[in-house]
Amino acid sequence: MKKILALWATPRSTSTAFEKVMANRGDMTCFHEPYNEAFYYGEGRRVDRYFLADPSLKSIQGLTIPSVHEKMTSLVKTDQVFIKDFAYSIIHLADRCFLDAFTHTFLIRDPEKVITSMHSRWPDVALGEIGFEDLHTLFNRIADRQGNAPLVIDSDELLDNVEVGMRFYCEAVGIPFIPEAMHWQEALSIDSNPTWNTDEHGFHDSLKSSAGFMKQKTQYPPLKSNRDMMRLHKMSMPHYEALLEQRVRF
Repeated sequence: MKKILALWATPRSTSTAFEKVMANRGDMTCFHEPYNEAFYYGEGRRVDRYFLADPSLKSIQGLTIPSVHEKMTSLVKTDQVFIKDFAYSIIHLADRCFLDAFTHTFLIRDPEKVITSMHSRWPDVALGEIGFEDLHTLFNRIADRQGNAPLVIDSDELLDNVEVGMRFYCEAVGIPFIPEAMHWQEALSIDSNPTWNTDEHGFHDSLKSSAGFMKQKTQYPPLKSNRDMMRLHKMSMPHYEALLEQRVRF
């Protein structure tokens, strides 16, 4: 059975840049957070964040997390499919049948970087939306199901040596390594990658002006400047540290 190649991550973990590399390969159909879209915007959505901010919004008709999964599992029969998404979008459905549809990989990042970046855009971000606990839970379920640990890569270590890390990733999941996919000549736009969402909150501004998969200069208020960020960090660290112990080293 052909499987969907999934990158499970937290927000603000450079996962969209990773996704861009996969889309830039030219041999995969890539989807940007398809389950997360249903989580926030679909019928039977799990959270009302956007609807509280804009009461005029309407759910996307026919969009549910199960309908997204049906689309992905149907498409992978004929196409090579890659998704990047967040564990919190699907953890409530992640039973054996669901898990068996994927080749699972994980991307993690230092919670301080995740939280300070996320908080700068969503000051009311919830612990569940930071996502480390559900990411850790998903990892454990997959490890139990497979009998071995799925691939975990640390974002900072990957960005320190992108070519070596991406080559390692490709070899681990059984796809050719295409070095050219890590670089792009022109600034990105939404239209250049139709798998992206509208990015109304500016989450991908740095990526859009980049020339490839590389470190970006960012500056956010320090963690200690906000008690809520410190709370989120304290509760996220044990899950991150457990996953960090399982990461590959290259």
